[in-house]
Amino acid sequence: MTTSIIDGRVEAADLKRAKGGLTIFRSITFQPDTGPTRTIKNAVVKDNVASELVPGAAGRFYLYNAFDLKGVHGVRTRDGRSIYGFAANNKKLFLILGIVNIAWIALRVFVIDGQVPLLAILLMILAVAGFIFMSKGENEAKAQFDGDAGYAPPA
Repeated sequence: MTTSIIDGRVEAADLKRAKGGLTIFRSITFQPDTGPTRTIKNAVVKDNVASELVPGAAGRFYLYNAFDLKGVHGVRTRDGRSIYGFAANNKKLFLILGIVNIAWIALRVFVIDGQVPLLAILLMILAVAGFIFMSKGENEAKAQFDGDAGYAPPA
C-alpha cells in the first residue's frame, strides 16, 4: 500500500454516491500549497472524512492506495480538527468470501461428492490475499495518521 500527504485545499469534490458509511467520489481535486493540482478518481472515503472534503476546505489530507482502492483516510484542518476513517469495508467482504468458500469446500467434500472445487480454492486464495493486503493497508494508514499527530497548521 502507498500513502501520501497533501498540504493544501480541496478545489473540487464530485460526489458519486454515499451508502453504508462510505462515500465514493468520481473525483477529488486538490490544490497543494506548492505544485500543480492533483486529482484522485473513484476515491473511496469514510463518511466522517468525506464530510470534510468540500471545495475550499484547507489543511493536510492523508491519501491511501490499497488493493485497487484509493481515497482519503484522514484530514487535519487548519482550524485544528483531526478526522480519521479508513474505508475497510472490503476487508469484511474478503473475510465473508473466505468463510463462504470454507463452507462450500466442506459441503462438497463431506456431503456431496468428496471433491475439492478448484474455483473455491482460487477464491480462497483471493480472499486471504485481499484480507491481508487490506489489513496491512489499514495499519499503514493508521500509522501514518498517528505518526503525524504533531502537525501544526501554518500560521
